[in-house]
Amino acid sequence: MDVKFNSPDELVLEAKAYFEKGFNCAQATFLPFAKRMGLEESKALLIATPFGGGMGHAGQICGAVSGALMAIGMAKGTAVVDREKKAACYVLAKTFQDKFLEIHGSVTCPGLLGLDIGNPEETAQARSQGMFSNICPDLVGDAVKIVCDLLSTSV
Repeated sequence: MDVKFNSPDELVLEAKAYFEKGFNCAQATFLPFAKRMGLEESKALLIATPFGGGMGHAGQICGAVSGALMAIGMAKGTAVVDREKKAACYVLAKTFQDKFLEIHGSVTCPGLLGLDIGNPEETAQARSQGMFSNICPDLVGDAVKIVCDLLSTSV
């Protein structure tokens, strides 16, 4: 699917607004793209739900990263066996992760927050320190921005 996102700032603001409403990082990152590519909002939210909090609050891969990868897959993935398209999608996914790593130094929740949110005590600590409201919106915004850049420059 060839999709161009002419207003990355609009998508970033939309994603951050979803996050502020209480949707998780994966949902907030994926939804602006999914809606523009024709996926019903409720389906996009359902699909992305378990990826929040580093894969179901396991403290693994950041949900903003997962949501971004879902958006890349929806835009550039393949629904048939096509090695070339699959390989091209993998290149975009790797490029996304490299760019996110360059900015934030990690793609995991513990690496980004300095706490293991797979541990309930550390999740409580992250909440009490306001990490989810102070750090995560920027992670969501940066993930959306990177995806917009990648999709606007890829063939």
